[in-house]
Amino acid sequence: MESNILDLRGQGCPLALLLAKRHTNLLASGEQTQILISDPSSMKDITRYLQQQAYALSCEEAEGYYCMQVTKESC
Repeated sequence: MESNILDLRGQGCPLALLLAKRHTNLLASGEQTQILISDPSSMKDITRYLQQQAYALSCEEAEGYYCMQVTKESC
């Protein structure tokens, strides 16, 4: 299985949110991705966006950044 990671460390809003939207919109139903984020504001915005859409997510804080595990739910 190929790793599906979007590394947004070093990116701030609004670019981080736009790139996350574009990346997650390409996911097929049931497909997963990881999003790496270092900006706390971007993390909040991306989390809010994904919670309003058809995505399941969990987040862990790593050393200096956040790691979001995102799964596109079935429609």
